[in-house]
Amino acid sequence: MAKYELMLIINPTISEEQRNASVSDLKALFTKNEVTISKEDVWWDKKLAYKINKSDRGFYILFDLEMNGKSIKEMSKVINLDKNIWRYMFTRVDA
Repeated sequence: MAKYELMLIINPTISEEQRNASVSDLKALFTKNEVTISKEDVWWDKKLAYKINKSDRGFYILFDLEMNGKSIKEMSKVINLDKNIWRYMFTRVDA
């Protein structure tokens, strides 16, 4: 298993319940794809470098993951369907 980071930018205008639902769906996706969460770091609401959907703020979450890199493509398809997740990026971490 390789180590990865997943950075998410979530719509900051949604309610906490909606945000928690999106994160819960994401964690269920991790479980389905045998992904282990090493660390979850919530950065809260931060100013964006550029506007996304006419907003200059975003809610950031960083996950440290242990997973098979081949599952990224399948997980990306599901993440793209969640309209509350504006941007995301998987990055491989060298051990």
